[in-house]
Amino acid sequence: MEFKPGQVCKAVVSQIGDAGLTVTLEGGVRGRVSSANLSWRKVDHPSQVAGIGEEVSVVFLSLDPDRNNISLSMKDLTADPFIEFARTQLGESCIGKVTNVTPIGIFVGLSFGIEGLLPNAGPSIAGIGHVEIGSDVGVKVEYINLQLRQVRISLADHTK
Repeated sequence: MEFKPGQVCKAVVSQIGDAGLTVTLEGGVRGRVSSANLSWRKVDHPSQVAGIGEEVSVVFLSLDPDRNNISLSMKDLTADPFIEFARTQLGESCIGKVTNVTPIGIFVGLSFGIEGLLPNAGPSIAGIGHVEIGSDVGVKVEYINLQLRQVRISLADHTK
């Protein structure tokens, strides 16, 4: 069978690996859904998205004839939560959970499963003290870039 880019197909999950899912398409053709194409949301392991033997819908992306590799996507069949976040959250304040503390700043989980960066904030932030992964922090969404999928946040001003 010949597949065309953008074509939606039914498939059955035949293998789960750390880098994605292998699925069997119509006619016994095997294809691959990479981790990046599983979901818009962060996925720790492909087994969180589907199980072996489960029927899934996929979008045909491309065929690499040299490697005999068919690339597929599951996320392309779902709405991108980043767009709704961008449409409704700029300038909004909320409570988020710290997901990572890095040299460039603190990443905070926000609504819609989106993470924002509190730049140049170390493990201790003036006004709220020491933060650890899992800590709640009040933040305000200051900047959103759809193309780069970036969100910058600042500490929420709760003194008003």
